[in-house]
Amino acid sequence: MQVLLLGAGNVTSRLNMQLAEQGHSVVAQIAAFTPQHLDLFDFRAIIVISPESSVSPESLVKAAERGKLIFVVAGVGDGMSSWANGVGVPAVAYPPSDMDLNKLLEEMRRAEAGNLASDDQYRRAVLGSDMSARIQSGMAVRKIAITSPKGGTGKTTVAVNLAVSLALAGITTYLVDADGNAGALQYHMRMERVNTTMIGLLRREIARANKGTRTERSERIMSDVASGAAFLNAFTPLENLPTLRVLPGLITDDLGDEVLQQEGKVAEVIQGLYDAGVAAGGVVIMDVGINPAHVVHRAALKSAEGIAIVIKPEIPDLAETRRWIARMINSLASVVGKSSAHEFVGSRVKLCYNQVVGDGFKAAHKMLQGALTEDKIELALIPNGIIPIVDPRLAAQAVNSDRREDILIWRYKKEKLEELGPFADSLLGFAAHFVPAAREGAMRVGLIPNQTRKRKWFGK
Repeated sequence: MQVLLLGAGNVTSRLNMQLAEQGHSVVAQIAAFTPQHLDLFDFRAIIVISPESSVSPESLVKAAERGKLIFVVAGVGDGMSSWANGVGVPAVAYPPSDMDLNKLLEEMRRAEAGNLASDDQYRRAVLGSDMSARIQSGMAVRKIAITSPKGGTGKTTVAVNLAVSLALAGITTYLVDADGNAGALQYHMRMERVNTTMIGLLRREIARANKGTRTERSERIMSDVASGAAFLNAFTPLENLPTLRVLPGLITDDLGDEVLQQEGKVAEVIQGLYDAGVAAGGVVIMDVGINPAHVVHRAALKSAEGIAIVIKPEIPDLAETRRWIARMINSLASVVGKSSAHEFVGSRVKLCYNQVVGDGFKAAHKMLQGALTEDKIELALIPNGIIPIVDPRLAAQAVNSDRREDILIWRYKKEKLEELGPFADSLLGFAAHFVPAAREGAMRVGLIPNQTRKRKWFGK
C-alpha cells in the first residue's frame, strides 16, 4: 500500500522502517499536512503520528472525501485521538507499544484485503457517526431505474447528478448504464479505464453459467448471487468519490451481440446487480433506455423498486409519457391483471419534470393527468421532481470539460455557484423521495443552498 506518513520524530522514523519491512511504500514523510498535498502525492492511506505532526481534522476530512484511508497514532488526551474515535477512524496509542504497532499493521492488512472500506470512512469522517448510521438505516427505495419515453429529456443528466448527490451525501451508490440503445454514462463520468462494462459482464456471466454440469452451474450461480462478489467486482470505483461506483454500458458495436437474445440470463444479471448493491448496504441506480420492450430495459424496470420517468413539460414529452405508461400497464395487465398492473406502476413511478422554467410545468402536468384519465388509467401521479433549467454554458461544461467535478451537483458543492443553487435544491428534494435522510446528509457536506438565498431566487 502507498502511504503518506505524517510526522518528524522517533516514532515516525521507526514506523517508516516497519512499513517498508511489511512491503508498504512510503511515498513521503512530512511534518505538516494540508489539502494541497492531496494533489502532490499519489497515495492510498495517511498515517498520522499526532504528537510529531501538524494536521487538522478538517484536512483529514478532505482526504476522506478523496477516498484516502486514515490511520491515527495519538495520546489518550490528544484531540486527534478523540476525533478518530468519534468518527471511527482506526487509532492506536502514542507512544505505541509493539502490540499497538502490530494492531496498526493488521488494520492496514485489512484495508488491503478490502475489509476496511473507504466509503464507510467517508461517511463517518465527513458526516459523523450519528449521521452515518441514519443514512444507512433510512433508505426507502434502494433499487432505482431512471428512464424516459423519448430522447433529449436529460434522463442521463438526472441519473448522473442523482447518483453523485447521493454519493456526496454519504450513501454508497452503484450507478449502472442499462441503456440497451448504447448509453453515454461513461463519457459523463470521464472514465477511461473500467473494470468491465454491462456487455462484458453479460458475456462473462453467461459463459460461466454454461460451464460444468447442471448441478455445478446451479451451485456456482447461487454461490455468486449470495456473495455478490461477481457483480460488485464489475463496478469501477471513483478515487475522488469513494461512495460512488460505476458500471458503463453498451456501445453501438454491442447492440447486435447474441448475449442480448438470452432474456432469462440478462434478467438474472440485472437482478444480480440490484441485489449485490443492496446487500452491500448501498443504493443502485440504473440509467434505462427509452424503449421499455428492450430485453435490458424490461429487466431493469421489472426489478426496480422506484421508476423515475424524466420528461420536459412539453407536448411531445407528455404524449410519449402517456403512451409509455399505457404500454407498461397493458403489458403487465396481460400477466397479472389490470388492477395489479395499476398498483405496480402507481407504487413505483415517480415523475420528474426536467429543464423547467417557472411554474409552467403545472399546466403540463394537468394535461398529462387528464390524458391518462381519458385512457381510463387511474394513477394519481404527482411531480416528485421539478428540476429547473440550468445555464447552457454550465450544462455544456458538465458534459464536455475534462473535469469530472464539473458535473452540476458536484460543481455546486465545490464552487457554490449561485446559478446552480436552485438546481441543487430541487435535485436533493427529488433524491429525498428515495432516501429521506439524503437532504440531512447533503446539508452536512454543503449541498443544500442557503435558505435566505432560496427565497430570493424563487421570490417572484
